[in-house]
Amino acid sequence: MADEKKDDVDTLIDNLRIDNADSSEISTYRDVAIDYMVSAIGGTKDDEFYQGNSRFNLAVQMLIDYYYKNKSATTSSKEKETYYGVQTFILQLKPEYQFWKEAQDDGDSSNG
Repeated sequence: MADEKKDDVDTLIDNLRIDNADSSEISTYRDVAIDYMVSAIGGTKDDEFYQGNSRFNLAVQMLIDYYYKNKSATTSSKEKETYYGVQTFILQLKPEYQFWKEAQDDGDSSNG
């Protein structure tokens, strides 16, 4: 599992084109970004809904980039646009998660 997490962080560093990045810093940003997205949408990060969800993964990647580049107290309009782009994904994914969750709950109640 630790190797998988390291590979994931290395992939993020490559995808975000970050030079000389501290992998523990990126790992922290990834964990915070996932927690942020899941708390905004619903459920837990282990829900199947999030596994392989390309919009969720892109939003997480956008947040990691946002966190990495915004270590100062000031922000530019480009950075705000990135954050608003993440909000768009949240608005799309939140109702989709609710539909998914209802379908899961209906399946559980019909089996019991």
